[in-house]
Amino acid sequence: MIQQEYSRVELILLAEERIRRSKVYRYREIFPDLYKFQADTVRFTKNKTAVLLCAANRIGKTYLGTYIDAVHLMGDYPDEWDGHKFEHAPTCWLLGYSGEKTRDLLQTALFGRLEDRTFLGGLIPADLIVDYVSMTGTSGAMREVRVKHTSGGVSICQFWSYTQGQHALMGDSVDWYHIDEEPKDQAIYPQVVTRTLTGDQGKGGRGILTFTPENGRTETVISFMDDPGEGQAFIQAGWDDAPHLSEDAKRLMLDQYPAYQRDMRSKGIPMLGHGRIYDLDEDSIKCDPFKIPDHWFVINAMDFGWEHPQAHVQLIEDRESGTFYVTQAWKASHVAPEVAWATVKPWALGVPTSWPLDGLQTEKNGTANQQKDYYIDAGFDMLHKHASWPDGTNGVEAGLYEIRDLMIKGRFKADRNLRDFFNEFNQYHRNDKGKISKTMDDLLDALRYAYMMRRYSIPWGERNRQSSPGVIGSI
Repeated sequence: MIQQEYSRVELILLAEERIRRSKVYRYREIFPDLYKFQADTVRFTKNKTAVLLCAANRIGKTYLGTYIDAVHLMGDYPDEWDGHKFEHAPTCWLLGYSGEKTRDLLQTALFGRLEDRTFLGGLIPADLIVDYVSMTGTSGAMREVRVKHTSGGVSICQFWSYTQGQHALMGDSVDWYHIDEEPKDQAIYPQVVTRTLTGDQGKGGRGILTFTPENGRTETVISFMDDPGEGQAFIQAGWDDAPHLSEDAKRLMLDQYPAYQRDMRSKGIPMLGHGRIYDLDEDSIKCDPFKIPDHWFVINAMDFGWEHPQAHVQLIEDRESGTFYVTQAWKASHVAPEVAWATVKPWALGVPTSWPLDGLQTEKNGTANQQKDYYIDAGFDMLHKHASWPDGTNGVEAGLYEIRDLMIKGRFKADRNLRDFFNEFNQYHRNDKGKISKTMDDLLDALRYAYMMRRYSIPWGERNRQSSPGVIGSI
């Protein structure tokens, strides 16, 4: 074997070339470092045709969107990619407020700067860019850029601004869209969706929306949050979901916003106004985890579910001070009772579990079993009757009033690490007709069932003395 020797100059050149390639092809290193909410957004695009990432400022929503755009345009998917894949060169629409915004936020991220008719510094390497068409009236902005796709075809990336209006969006068939920041004209999004009907070679196109909900609870936001269709997915993310933001940076940024904008800017929460049921800042009810005294009382509760998540919570009561603590919370869709029990058993073993009225429903499988029976068989210590107040009623409003009152008085707390719980807490609201919106309320319903049946809670120190699973508390 002949060992090749390199001169000092050659070694320097090799090192420089390695650095150059790592910059030019840096998109290949991005996927493994995505945050959970970013990876979830990618994953949802596989089975959902529209994914809304409703996110706080400065956490990487546009960065994520343009990364997904770039991968689709090139067709160079990471091995771990679990989102949608185009097997052909797609036509992609990227939309923003204006030509300047699409240029500065989307075009620059994807293609970089234009020097001597060559794009440099973007996610997409210059040698993959075939040609481009400039946008009229906006210096340096592109109307269209064409990109080589791994299929052998040429992808088309078109930039549109909301200032052009919905009528400019008519006529084309679109495979992929990325709406960055929400248009105030609520007719634009439906128009974009219409363009996808024949996309992806007749299978139907898809896309993502990435924005901070500055416009509040618009028609678009409501459609994803309150009444999501089968093809829609809603993801909410805040500063706590983005580890690159330091506590000092978050504090400094938060101080610069008006109080009424802080939840929207830092947590991606649409401004709900008087519609929000628990209209407090989440920080006011957060507490650190702590060792629970043996003489405090504990009860668990659950909300049944399959398509929508089943939910489980643990409620601790300090009866001396009249203070309540949510110490555990878990929810999941398409999960059998046995799987749920395996997950919550470490904190549910030997603890009475409250459950709602629909647990009495008989399964349509010829066994005459009630829904609650499957959870008894799995290992849960189900209470002897469904959740109700001491007088036998089960009204919702009384529970909401009492729990909110406890929060205001500082006598209701929740473990700060229960992110799913706080997501529901922040979004729990009444619709325009004053009715409680029945989305993202699974853990809060379970909490209410626990609170209603707290008279059957047991001392913390006695929770593991329950000898076997079954119906308990039959007094």
